[in-house]
Amino acid sequence: MKKKIKQLLIWSTLITSISGGVAPVWAAEDAAQPQEARNIPYAAQEARIHEVLQKIMEEHLNSEHDIKRLTDGAIRGLLEEAGDPYTTYFTEQEFEDFYNGLEGTFAGIGIYIQQQDNKLIIQSIFEESPAEKAGLREGDEVVAVDGKRVAGQSIEQVTEWMKGEPDSSVELTVKRGGKEHTVQLKREILQFSPVDSLMLDNKIGYMALYTFSDNSAEVFRKHLSRLQSDGMEGLILDLRDNGGGYLDAAIEIADMFVDKGALVHVKDRSGKLTDISAKSGSIQIPMVVLVNGLTASASEVLTGVLKDYKVATVIGTKTFGKGTVQELIPLQKGGVLKLTVEEYFSPLMHKINGQGILPDIVVQNPDEQVMRAISYLHGSTALHLYPDGTAGVAGFPAGNSLAKKVGGKWFIALRPFAEVYGCQIYWDGARQQAVLRCGEVVRKYSTKNNTYLRNEKGTLWLALDKLDSDFPSIFVEKRGGDILVHVK
Repeated sequence: MKKKIKQLLIWSTLITSISGGVAPVWAAEDAAQPQEARNIPYAAQEARIHEVLQKIMEEHLNSEHDIKRLTDGAIRGLLEEAGDPYTTYFTEQEFEDFYNGLEGTFAGIGIYIQQQDNKLIIQSIFEESPAEKAGLREGDEVVAVDGKRVAGQSIEQVTEWMKGEPDSSVELTVKRGGKEHTVQLKREILQFSPVDSLMLDNKIGYMALYTFSDNSAEVFRKHLSRLQSDGMEGLILDLRDNGGGYLDAAIEIADMFVDKGALVHVKDRSGKLTDISAKSGSIQIPMVVLVNGLTASASEVLTGVLKDYKVATVIGTKTFGKGTVQELIPLQKGGVLKLTVEEYFSPLMHKINGQGILPDIVVQNPDEQVMRAISYLHGSTALHLYPDGTAGVAGFPAGNSLAKKVGGKWFIALRPFAEVYGCQIYWDGARQQAVLRCGEVVRKYSTKNNTYLRNEKGTLWLALDKLDSDFPSIFVEKRGGDILVHVK
């Protein structure tokens, strides 16, 4: 088992060993070795590679080949023949990008944007980021970057415009309250938080764990402690789309919920099994884990622990199925090798690699997965409409994609509403009408001359009071300035 300290030592060693690309010198090294060393099985194959490399460099029509790029390609071809998709080679720059991605670090201004009604809106701002220091706010519309208007551009293109080297400057123009203003920002090295959390209705805690970085366990513990202090009575742990990271971080988090016993079994190339066991002391709380086909590697270790010990009920779709451990090895001649060295198994010795983990409750629709988790923990699943025009499901922010106010009147987006609450909806093209079924009741809504139905670029919005009157399974409760929409 490669412990975190080993990983950190590998990284520190790497810094001093990849200062620049080095041309292959296999021929000189081979010639300098004693005859018995040159007779080992690898030596003849190394000589073959060198011969091909030499022929290309000395005789190929293109006299400007990059010898380092050719060598990188040869290494990748070698690893491809190993038949293991997780054993890979990184150049120095590729490894830096890989490492920064694992740790969630990047150079930027600290905003997350989303597209809404053909506008790019700031959805969230990193704490202590250049954007926060400049006074940008959630809800601001981004209209230009360095003077280039964003209208008609993809969100990926605009994000690319905002990226850059640390300490470089970028000019951002935003619109707020109908007025545009421009701010100058200096890009900084920022780090994504590996964890987000909030308290949902009925004291259900929700935690999204995005990656297993070096500080994931520490941040996870802080968020968990805060939810406990706020009176949390049930926990939803969202591991969907979490592709893994450091195995040690997954073990440390799993240990928070298991009092004793093996957390994972690790098998090396000789077939020897090693157990990593829990330390005494654990948190006891009703719990659901959400997973999907992109829940992989370290995420599957954590899921396997919580499932095997019946600490949590797993809801969603089958996980990815990556059950191997990779070691990062800096190469003496430049670059880094990520080499598969071990396979791990769940506490009950269930094989994960190539098979994945099947949830206790299979739910295909992502929105229904969250709803099922909330209802499983006996939390409220009401659609909550707030006086400021925003909406949430059981306290989970829903933006304006599910409900919105128009002229002081609430409208509900029919298709998203049907998907979240298990109703059925389809479009009758012949009659130009939407057909909605909730419970045993079916209603048809024509788009022609319909005062309570809005058609906005193909999205149908139905007036809340009409939805309430048409379906007995839907009940609208007014609580002060708030409105709660209950679906039986």
